Amino acid sequence: MKQLRECFQVVLEKDGLSAELDCLDREMYRELKVDEEILITFMKEKQIHYGLNQTYFQQLIAKEDLSFPITIAEGKPAINGIDGEIVYHSNFTTEIDRDSNANFRNIMRIPAATTGQKLATLKPPTNEEDGINIFNKKIRAKPGKTALLKPGKNVVFHQEDQSFYAEAEGQLSIMGNTLHVYPVYEVHETLSMKYGNLDFVGTIIIHGDVPSGFSVKATADIKIYGLVEAATIIAGGTVYIAEGLAGQKEGSVVAGETVRVGYINQGSVVAEKDIFVENSILHSTCSAGEKVYCQKGNIIGGSVSAGKFVEAMDVGNRLLIKTEISLGINKLALEKEQVLVRKKKELEDEIAKLSILGKRMENTSLTTSEVKLRITKLRQRNLYEKACNELATVTESLKMVKVTLGNEQTAFITVRQNLYRNVRIAFGKYKKAIKSDSHYVRLEMNKNEIVTHPLFS
Repeated sequence: MKQLRECFQVVLEKDGLSAELDCLDREMYRELKVDEEILITFMKEKQIHYGLNQTYFQQLIAKEDLSFPITIAEGKPAINGIDGEIVYHSNFTTEIDRDSNANFRNIMRIPAATTGQKLATLKPPTNEEDGINIFNKKIRAKPGKTALLKPGKNVVFHQEDQSFYAEAEGQLSIMGNTLHVYPVYEVHETLSMKYGNLDFVGTIIIHGDVPSGFSVKATADIKIYGLVEAATIIAGGTVYIAEGLAGQKEGSVVAGETVRVGYINQGSVVAEKDIFVENSILHSTCSAGEKVYCQKGNIIGGSVSAGKFVEAMDVGNRLLIKTEISLGINKLALEKEQVLVRKKKELEDEIAKLSILGKRMENTSLTTSEVKLRITKLRQRNLYEKACNELATVTESLKMVKVTLGNEQTAFITVRQNLYRNVRIAFGKYKKAIKSDSHYVRLEMNKNEIVTHPLFS
């Protein structure tokens, strides 16, 4: 054993996971007589009990020419568990894709979720595995940490698949370790380039104005506690505008339910149900599936359509500005239908002419030298295909146009004060021009005629 100590040196690694054997005297090594038991005893003297390399033991006994130092013992390192993670299935970024045609007011996107949508899944940590060092002592492995995420507002966690789901439509938000779906997106000031155009799955509330050029879209309601200028407002539900719509001939509001607004001036408003106006409708185009109601104001200029009734203080004014009221028919849709019908007729005529031209050219003999005729045939074919595609689009659009609103036979107009001359009244296809001023009247259909009744007898 003394000769072993003089011939070899054992170097231990600090982590206790390996030991190296170095030869101090090559000549002594060649003459040294050792066996496996002596080598094991020598290792135990150094407190090395685990991971001894038996291959090197046999080579040392056989006096093989080894390349010292050699790793005579190796422990088993501990394998720490890998922390769990959160796999997100929704896009939480507010960045938007930009190209040369992008609207410069599209500043950001609002991360949103729909009802039942899978939002995130918890991936569990991997199991840890303890190690052992060359001193035969256990090395404790660190367990992986569980990812922290809790369900918040309108979010539910399903244990079976370790996933989070949205219980409502709305804005996705992570606050701390909690995942929320907020059904309302709020802007606590006038809309500006700080927010840009808004497009949200849920309800939008703006505590200020919507300036010209901006667009606000929501699948639910839109509430604006200020003024809307020449902007675009589109909601799947109700639109509420506290002050009014100053449309400057470009502002528009479209609602899947009802519109409630302070006033409408030079704007376009379409509601599937009702339009309630606190004051007046001025030089605007309005269409409601059921009612248009001016609580304290007038309807002056432009056109108003409704399915059930229209009610206002005054209709028209002393300046005899042309004002149109339509019941049972959507004037906006009627005008669109007329444009589409004209376009369809033009396309059908164009297709017929191109078809005749094509048949004539098919009967014309063609030689390789007639380049102009070849070009003409190619142009005719392209124009024919383009016209056919346009006709299909126009025909499909015509099917989607809804001209009728309610039933003109049961609809009526109520004027609580003055009905002025130069007001045009229409109940479906029946029309009437008001030629003299009247007061406190109700207009309705009676035996296919538009008749006027006093409100008070």
